[in-house]
Amino acid sequence: MDKFVRLGNVEVAYSVDGNGPGLLLVHGTGGTYENTWGDMIKYLSENYKIISPNYNRSSYTMDQTGKLQMDDLIEQHIQAVQQEGIGQFHVVGYSLGAEIAAGIAAKYQDRVKSVTLIAGWVESNLSSTFQFDLWQKLYHLDRALFAQFLIHTGFSPDFYHRFSSIEELHQMAHQFGGILSTGTDNHSELDKGINIRPLLTSITAPVLVIGLTYDRMVPVEKTKELASLIKGAQYREIASGHLVPWEKGEALIKEVSSFLYSSS
Repeated sequence: MDKFVRLGNVEVAYSVDGNGPGLLLVHGTGGTYENTWGDMIKYLSENYKIISPNYNRSSYTMDQTGKLQMDDLIEQHIQAVQQEGIGQFHVVGYSLGAEIAAGIAAKYQDRVKSVTLIAGWVESNLSSTFQFDLWQKLYHLDRALFAQFLIHTGFSPDFYHRFSSIEELHQMAHQFGGILSTGTDNHSELDKGINIRPLLTSITAPVLVIGLTYDRMVPVEKTKELASLIKGAQYREIASGHLVPWEKGEALIKEVSSFLYSSS
């Protein structure tokens, strides 16, 4: 059952699962905690108290503000953690969520015990901005078409061996389009202006950066750059496309849980 926390004019929905040390999960563009972290929550809730917000312009979150700002998203997540009475916590972020997680770790050094950044990047360049602009246009034009494009670019070549016909892929695209967050356009707009370079030297917690070998949305070279700019960061790589929670969920859980246990 969702809980809510208010920050200014924004009422943020979040879930709480499990017991133990605090763990904050931050979803990415077009995501919600439900469609991104379901399996991760089931596995880790045996050992952690997991806080999973739907940041503003996402499912069930009431937002009357304008353009998304990174600082606002950081504070929304911190407010959810504080409302649950958690002092120190681990944080895991995926895609755009990795940018937010890095910001949380940089700003709240005394509270973050470890940070895991999955498919993150340092700064959006012209190519990135062009991609996110295309996402926005496709999202408004036809969500089913947008979902088909995401599936085409979001998985590794091996992923398609799971299907025997184009009809099966169309069915998956239809289902995927149905779970896209209503905030996808706003998330994509924020993606276009990402630059966390100034924050990286302020991260003092243990860091794991996970790159994705076949990532066509955030090329693995960009994630490797992120790891190289954070002092002491560990780097791991999974043979997956960008949509790793859906393609290689078990491998992702293994990497994340192993790092969390070593950092606890």
